[in-house]
Amino acid sequence: MLRRVPFALAGLVLAALITPTRAADDLSGNWQLVTSTAAADSTVCVVKVETKDGKPTASVAFAPENVQAKVTDFRVTDTRVVLTVKQTRTVGKQTLTSEIAFVGVRGTDAKLVAGSIGTDTARTRAKLVATTKDALEKDELVTRHPLVEPMAKAAQFNTKVLLAQNKVQLEKDATKRAELIKDLTAARKEADEKVPGLYREVVEKHPHFPAAYDAAVGLLRNATVLKMTAEEAQSLVKVAQKHADPYGPVFGGVALAPVADELVRAGLEAAALVAVEPSAKKLSPDDPAGARVTVLTAYQNALAKAGKADAAKAVSAELAKLESVLDADYLKAVPPFKPTAFAGRKTNGANTVAVLELFTGAQCPPCVAADVAFDGLLKAYKPSELVLIQYHVHIPGPDPLTNPDTVARGRYYGITSAPSSFFNGTRAASGGGAMGASEAKFKQYAEVIDPILEKTTDVKVSGKVARAGDKLDIGLEVTGADGEDLKLRVLVVEENVRYVGSNRVRFHHHVVRAMPGGADGVAVKDKTFKHAASADLGDVRKALTKYLDDYAATRPFPKADRPMEMKDLKVIALVQNDKTKEIVQAAQFDVPAGR
Repeated sequence: MLRRVPFALAGLVLAALITPTRAADDLSGNWQLVTSTAAADSTVCVVKVETKDGKPTASVAFAPENVQAKVTDFRVTDTRVVLTVKQTRTVGKQTLTSEIAFVGVRGTDAKLVAGSIGTDTARTRAKLVATTKDALEKDELVTRHPLVEPMAKAAQFNTKVLLAQNKVQLEKDATKRAELIKDLTAARKEADEKVPGLYREVVEKHPHFPAAYDAAVGLLRNATVLKMTAEEAQSLVKVAQKHADPYGPVFGGVALAPVADELVRAGLEAAALVAVEPSAKKLSPDDPAGARVTVLTAYQNALAKAGKADAAKAVSAELAKLESVLDADYLKAVPPFKPTAFAGRKTNGANTVAVLELFTGAQCPPCVAADVAFDGLLKAYKPSELVLIQYHVHIPGPDPLTNPDTVARGRYYGITSAPSSFFNGTRAASGGGAMGASEAKFKQYAEVIDPILEKTTDVKVSGKVARAGDKLDIGLEVTGADGEDLKLRVLVVEENVRYVGSNRVRFHHHVVRAMPGGADGVAVKDKTFKHAASADLGDVRKALTKYLDDYAATRPFPKADRPMEMKDLKVIALVQNDKTKEIVQAAQFDVPAGR
């Protein structure tokens, strides 16, 4: 299946920018911050730049209706303009915050700074345009552009896929979902057959239009599936770079980094180097460290595959330094809110342990809010109150923290999308968002968890874990259980795993590594039920390696990292009614440190 690429990341096609030495304080005046796509230019805000105490400062002069905006960072050098705007808006009862991080390259046009906004892995073209206005009317906020005909047709096919996918995700009835999945499969098949030809038509007949960039990238990111030749790859890279270069190495590098990775997978190493090397060499220390990591990682991979070992080694050393800085910054800033500690149970005798099972993915952008809210819950509740479980799944892309047991658990619940959250076996508060939505997500989770903690159950779970090297011996006892449908499931989770996927969550917590005895669990046969289980971490690593190798043969992972340290382990026991899927009780046990 073709990987979908957003069409519209273009704007005005600008002449190549030159970066002469310029005074840092000559930007005084009003500037309209605009995001540019092939379909439209949209205003984010109007920023007023002034010089105070010999230093340039910026403030928001205008923001669209119902949006509060504030400049949180503004830096100007001879070659760069860095501007971060924090936006706050209210949607229903939720207050959502987001950051617009613009990185621009100063060129010869004194009234324009071209650049991009977005994350370390996904950037949209943007620009600061000098203006005499300090406010805009509604009809001035968006300027629409017609798409060239073949791109408009391609957009229709891709939109049909997205709509079908959304219907599948929203449908709860299993029978109806099965029919919708058929529709989705048919829509994807049609798009895969028609879209590549339309993209090629855009590139051939409309090379100077912004849509040519999107078409070229869309083809390049499917080089393996399309069995692309080296000649076509080189040609498409040149088209993409022509449109990307004016917006600076951050935009061009981040946009073409996944292209370079795909070209390496397709055996087109020379084209991969051409795609990413120009941007990699133009990056500045003033550019965001995360974006530099994205670009340099792709560059290092292309160098290594092209047989340039010494150059690859030098880039790896630079990457290690950047990663260390990013880890430290992440730990200081995440979660970006102070979790409210649970005040304690109010009901006498309440003893039910709440369980949150989160299905997530390291390549999943909307999983960020859910993952970070999950981290907040770890700080707000005790393990005797809340057991937290994170299952990684290959949604929307391959995730090396996934294993056969997490996939099986997803099938048990009928998972089709991430993030998906289950509280004591019941789906609730699913969905996610960006980092700015994490506090709202935390509160949403707490609203589901707190009532569970006021419930009483006769079921109790006790146990102990012994360890000898890599061997774990688990002894569990379930008392007070009543019912033929009860199952005991045992999970080994790793408290803290460092892996940076495309959504840039750097640390993942309570990640399921194995389910001793299998994902189906064992029947709880008596009111006093004892169960012994074991796990050999060496065997777990071997099985996981084979699983990931087999999976990669048909769906390659975005990078080679496979964290398998398996330190700071916990064992979790779940007592679950397989008929209703209700988890009636749970417990968490520490695993002794390895010797």
